[in-house]
Amino acid sequence: MSDDIAFKIQLGLVLPKLDDQLSQSLTTIIEEIMAYLKQGTLAGQEPPSLEDVKVLFMQDLEIFLDSKVLPGIEAKLNPPQEEVVEEAAEEPEIEEAEAEETEE
Repeated sequence: MSDDIAFKIQLGLVLPKLDDQLSQSLTTIIEEIMAYLKQGTLAGQEPPSLEDVKVLFMQDLEIFLDSKVLPGIEAKLNPPQEEVVEEAAEEPEIEEAEAEETEE
């Protein structure tokens, strides 16, 4: 896929969907993480920065995608091969029946 097409898809489809469907939820999650970390910071210590939380969150997001989201999509895109083998085994029977009808 060319970079130009990928960029157009990203701007026109992906980013608007993320904004519409995930923006508020992600904001809430990150705010909760920041508050939790702030509570756990000792006096005199500097709390983790937003950039630190972003790095952590991006790692968590990748783990979430790899373990929860992508396996389901992969299963839909590539169904088990057993079904294909069974269908292939059934097709010759249909062809044989048609051949017998033609011979009669």
